[in-house]
This record gives sequence, C-alpha cells and structure tokens, in this order.
Amino acid sequence: MKDARTDEALIAALRAGDVGAFDQLYPRYERRLYGYVRRMMGDASLADDLFQDIFLSVLKDRTFDPARGRFSAWLFRVARNRCLMERRAAARRGGGDAQLDEGTAARSGTPDPERDHRVRAAIDRLDEGQRQILLLKQVAELTYREIGELLEIKEGTVKSRLHAAMKAFRRQLDVSGEPI
Repeated sequence: MKDARTDEALIAALRAGDVGAFDQLYPRYERRLYGYVRRMMGDASLADDLFQDIFLSVLKDRTFDPARGRFSAWLFRVARNRCLMERRAAARRGGGDAQLDEGTAARSGTPDPERDHRVRAAIDRLDEGQRQILLLKQVAELTYREIGELLEIKEGTVKSRLHAAMKAFRRQLDVSGEPI
C-alpha cells in the first residue's frame, strides 16, 4: 500500500523513530537521485557508493527544516554538494574531473553507444553551472521551484538559466556534426 504522506511528514516520522517511513521515502527518490549522482560522477561503482551514503545521511541528518523549503530540494542539495566534494577530491588525487562514462542507454530505451557518447561529451563541455541546472531538470526531474530552492535563485532565473543551458548544450551537440 502506498503511503500518501508528504515527504516532509515522512521525515518527521523518521525523526520520531518510524523507520518504516524511510521505506516509503526511498522509492520516491531512488531512480531520480541515483540518475543524478551517476551523471555527476560518471563512475558507476563510485556513484553506487555515494548514492547509498547520501541516503544513509538522510537517516541521521537533522538539518532539514520544512519551514525553509521542500525535502526534494534539500536532498538534491546534499547530493550536489557531496558529488562536487568527491569530484574535487578526485582532482586533488590526480584523477581529474569525473567524466560521464559509457554504457548508459538513452531515454528512448534503445542503447546507442555513439549517441550516448556524443551527448555525454556535449554535457561535459558545458560550464559547471549549465551542467548542474541541466542535470537537475532533465535527470533529477526537479521542478523549477525545487531547483530554485536548491540553488537559492528565483524560478524565473532557473528558467532563463535552463534555457541558456539547453542552447549551449545544442551548440555542443552541433560541434559533433550530426544531429541526435
């Protein structure tokens, strides 16, 4: 049976000791959050570990305050910060930025390694801000409001930045010579 409680109500229940609330919350974000972390990190095994770590931190963390915004924005802010920290640590270790790897099927469900490579390469060529807003909208499937809360900007700003990011993404795809 599906729990109709809001994310915020589930967090309150979790903090009150209802571990079953986690079982309701986890499936709501598993696919979107994992997809976002996977795209940010590129490395599947690193993304798996980081994804689990992020969700475990939800169990322990008490910093989420429903009065300050929605749970989804807070969760993706935690994920974004953890991914950026991990990427910086990898760069310091000499691994460079994590790159998006091969092997992810396109949204159509039909694997096309060449197309996937061109899409990932185009995303990699975007500046960090454009890459972030594009991934938050397209992979994490956050609303404009949630992205605005996460990035602490107005919804109108989210829309204009996303529009600019999409234009930049299309230009990067054109660099490859073939339309997707």
